[in-house]
Amino acid sequence: MKWKDSYYGWLIELIPLSKGYVFKCWMPNEEIGISNNHIYPSLSQAMMAARTRAKIESVKLSLFSFLNQYYEKYSLTTQEYMDLKKSVFDFTTVASQLEIQDY
Repeated sequence: MKWKDSYYGWLIELIPLSKGYVFKCWMPNEEIGISNNHIYPSLSQAMMAARTRAKIESVKLSLFSFLNQYYEKYSLTTQEYMDLKKSVFDFTTVASQLEIQDY
């Protein structure tokens, strides 16, 4: 039986497997979906990891949106814009990898 929850605007699905649980997070329009394909031994660990990942992805999407608006409206050079986007992407990638180790 799949478990579903809503968190920070994401729909979280916890899927039982023989060895534990995996999560999938979806935006309401289902255009963006994320999962780390890691098997967590307990339902609570999978839920905590999914919520952490949802927060990380929400931050990334918000910052990318902010950078896009700022780049269009103000005097941000193309190089500054690209460097900032890369920095956000790199940070959230590392944070997502650390999230696996925490649970």
